[in-house]
Amino acid sequence: MTDHRARPTGDHTDQSSEAEQRRVEEALPASRAADIIAEEAAELVTGVPPGDPAPRRRVVITPPGAPAEAKADDGTKDDEQISIADQVREQLGGLRGLIESSLPVLVFVLANMATSLKPALWAAVGSAALIAAYRLIRKDSVRHALNGLFAVGIAAFIAARTGQAEDFYLLNIARNTGGALLCAGSVLIRRPVIGYAWRFISEIPPAWRESKPLVRAFSLISLVWALMFAIRAGVQIYLWSQHNADALGWASLAMGWPMFGACLLFTVWYGRRAIAAATESEPASVS
Repeated sequence: MTDHRARPTGDHTDQSSEAEQRRVEEALPASRAADIIAEEAAELVTGVPPGDPAPRRRVVITPPGAPAEAKADDGTKDDEQISIADQVREQLGGLRGLIESSLPVLVFVLANMATSLKPALWAAVGSAALIAAYRLIRKDSVRHALNGLFAVGIAAFIAARTGQAEDFYLLNIARNTGGALLCAGSVLIRRPVIGYAWRFISEIPPAWRESKPLVRAFSLISLVWALMFAIRAGVQIYLWSQHNADALGWASLAMGWPMFGACLLFTVWYGRRAIAAATESEPASVS
């Protein structure tokens, strides 16, 4: 008797594989889709133009419970690209984060010019609290808002205790002075802080300190950050010594995110070039 039962064919196998793949992808959590979108954004950040013929990095879609394999087609890690984009976005908070972080200082400057110190302090703290409350109501991330509220609260407390409007900026002056000393000091002891910061937010070889080109590159970047902090601190200390609270406020706003953003862009651009050059010239020392 002839067996008429259907036998598996190559086409049926391919269709089954495709159906299984669709089933796995549909079962993936929504966060995996976000990872793919983040990868595309990371390629824009790292300067890969649309349609570039170079091999594209891919995110490996792994079913829940299966061991993750984050290797790209060219042997590099997708996590490195995604983490850079995520960390930059997280640190800056986007345009909304820039506005929210600057708003309490702007409110203090305007209120102090229009009224007096105490109303200005209440206005600054109140604006920071409103921003945090608004984020809570919308169920957004409140980390930046709470950090801003905490910093404004300390600054307002110092100014309220001394009775001097310019003392509202003492905390910011201290942070800039400390940043300049930290960055410059790390270069002097040949442990550039930007190298450790880069390793924290992205992937570089654990033995990067044994690579002279990388140490030089991260030292230069650290000195750029030290210069930025020193310029901020110098201008602010001078205006503080002149008891010019209004000019101090406007200077703090003008030297805030614009200078920070410029240093961050230089860090990402020069750091990536240095890592690529060191990898090509000294593969043994950075692998």
